[in-house]
Amino acid sequence: MGIIAVIIIFVCICVDNMVSANMSAVNMTKENKSVFSVKMALFFTGFNVLFFGIGYLVSMIFFRHWVYFAHNWVAFAFLLLLGIKLMLESIEKSPSFKDEDASSTRKLVKVSALIGLNSFLVGYALETMDRAFFPEVVLLLVLTFVLTLLGSHLGGLHTKNLISKKIELVAGIILIIMGIRLIVI
Repeated sequence: MGIIAVIIIFVCICVDNMVSANMSAVNMTKENKSVFSVKMALFFTGFNVLFFGIGYLVSMIFFRHWVYFAHNWVAFAFLLLLGIKLMLESIEKSPSFKDEDASSTRKLVKVSALIGLNSFLVGYALETMDRAFFPEVVLLLVLTFVLTLLGSHLGGLHTKNLISKKIELVAGIILIIMGIRLIVI
């Protein structure tokens, strides 16, 4: 798996952060949106990196010797599951915040942890594929932060057509294609 494939996978899992930020920006006033978007981006980034690191370590410490012969199949299964999850989320309501939630760190932690679980599976899969940790974690950090801020910026009170749900569907399809590519090629 090359760096372009890793970037595509990271962009697809960060779309979930972008959609949540977009939905939150629709529900917030302009005053709360600007400060909360940075706070949300920092929390989402922190939890994505934390869960990616945990997944990478769990794979490296406990399961490295068991899945070395089937690393493509493990990565395929995880990407398939993430793709299906994103496709299902595109038709249901994404977690979002309102003005009264802007000061609730507890809800922000819960939503960040829920969305960060995607990174756990990707961290596990990338370690089984013998990818280096540091470049990938920096890439995930930057992409999560930028896409979360982009989602907040694109969401507004006058947004009628939420294109972010369509982007989430496309990201799910791309993850499934990337997973199939791992076992075919």
